Amino acid sequence: MHVNRGLLFWGLALITAGATALAVQQGYVQRETVAEAWRLWPVILIAIGLSIVLSRTPFSVIGTIVAALVLGVAGGALVTVGPGIACTGDIPADSDTSTGEFTGGDAATVDLTFNCGELAVGMAAGRAWTAETAVAGSREVELSADGASLLLQSSEEGGFDINGGRQRWDIGLGSDLTYDMNVSANAADVDLALSGGRFSQLTIDPNAASLLIDLSGTSVEAFRMAMNAGSADIVTDAATVLGGTLNMNAGSVKLCTPPDAALRFIVSANVTFSHNLDDRGLTESGDTWTSNGFAGAATAIDLRLEGNAASFTLNPDGGCS
Repeated sequence: MHVNRGLLFWGLALITAGATALAVQQGYVQRETVAEAWRLWPVILIAIGLSIVLSRTPFSVIGTIVAALVLGVAGGALVTVGPGIACTGDIPADSDTSTGEFTGGDAATVDLTFNCGELAVGMAAGRAWTAETAVAGSREVELSADGASLLLQSSEEGGFDINGGRQRWDIGLGSDLTYDMNVSANAADVDLALSGGRFSQLTIDPNAASLLIDLSGTSVEAFRMAMNAGSADIVTDAATVLGGTLNMNAGSVKLCTPPDAALRFIVSANVTFSHNLDDRGLTESGDTWTSNGFAGAATAIDLRLEGNAASFTLNPDGGCS
């Protein structure tokens, strides 16, 4: 029987890549473990070379299978972990602290671009900001600020170094202002404790990241999160005002709300996107799910959901943490 080795190779590679990505997404395999394993990337070359050597022998099919499995695992890890492949090492104990104050009115702009490690943002009364940063290896932090804006950006000398090391940022913001905030987080564990804050716009772009977002008592006029390969838990309460879009690609989002929260979700997705809105007592009309009392509610959560190979869970049994 003739075996088409090309079809066999790509079929097995894609199946293995999908299984690897799913295992990481569901937590069966830790993202850090996969990132560390990518240091063995020369095995990919060995497997492909073995397949070529065996191509004219009776063991050609075995060589093809081995190469497909190795490449599939590597591809699934690359898609799922993304920049996290270059995110290893310990966070240094020493840190630098910068402080300032927003004096340019009642609104401010905050831009955070973070690569590799742990990012935490918290809020306290007042107009001041603080930034405590601990970086390792070749990683640096670019900081610029004035009376109306704060910008922090991860910088890499000579590119994204696999031995650059992890970092940690602790950012504090005064809750007396309204913020236009943008957060880009790559290969990161992110804790956004934004309880009591006010945001004209909150944009979050996580890639291969894990997020906990506390929006208790928070007002967000325009919310947008575009997630690629990661997970997010979002916590709200009766005082939360939230409107915008959740876009999920190869990721999962959990949203926790009070039992009597005013909710509306407009779902724009395909067969690879799953949700549990049918089981949460919402009224379905076309692609819209609405809770009783949404119309005319003083505070509400109004989100458009978009997803590919992703899931959205409203009020999961285990909660959000």
